[in-house]
Amino acid sequence: MSFLKVIMADDEPGILELLATILKGFEGAKLVGKAENANDTIKLARSRHPDLAFLDIGLPDMNGIELAERLREINPNIIIVFITAHKDYSLDAFKVYALDYILKPIDEERVKSTFKRILKGATISGNGTPSFPLTTPRLSINLGNELVFVRLNDIQYIEKDGRYTVIHCVNGKFKTRQTLQELKKKLGAGFFRSHKSFIINTEHLERIVNYANSSCYEIKFKNSENRALLSRDRIHDLMLYAGHII
Repeated sequence: MSFLKVIMADDEPGILELLATILKGFEGAKLVGKAENANDTIKLARSRHPDLAFLDIGLPDMNGIELAERLREINPNIIIVFITAHKDYSLDAFKVYALDYILKPIDEERVKSTFKRILKGATISGNGTPSFPLTTPRLSINLGNELVFVRLNDIQYIEKDGRYTVIHCVNGKFKTRQTLQELKKKLGAGFFRSHKSFIINTEHLERIVNYANSSCYEIKFKNSENRALLSRDRIHDLMLYAGHII
């Protein structure tokens, strides 16, 4: 059976042991090294040739984002997953094509879900080596002095907010002056204009709530407190678009 070789880096030994215990439950995972600092992680990447790296942001000798960049120099196709207590680096994580950004305290089910997604998306080469291509569809967001690339399947919904547009993702949000109409042209299948001020990703849709005396329905998303609006005259179109007829 093919498997993903995994390394992990965290300056908390307890976190390393917890992750190792979680991964033992997957037949498709093989832990090939643990490190408590960035330099040792780089050595592991060179000697063990891992397919997947779980990285903390706050390592003692190097920022986790910089470490991810160094690992990409060794293996451009290495899968990066950040597990960290720092909420403020999600934007930087997107820039290094991190597959996920999981906050501490660690949710075991979230780690399992992420690993299952990795196994599902991995491709196996002729010599049995798995890889996770970086060609996952992404949306380019103009933030003024920089261009950020966000995975389409990480977007929950997009909202017009005054003169700005806010892209709400599973691990953060981005504010841009690009219009809903401009962004809609880049999104493709799965995204639906639910309201004059909202575009939703139907893959993240969990519930549609009907409040009495409200002019709109409310949309709730999986594993999120975020909410969007659905115009009442658009609900049938949404059901058809999402593949469900009411």
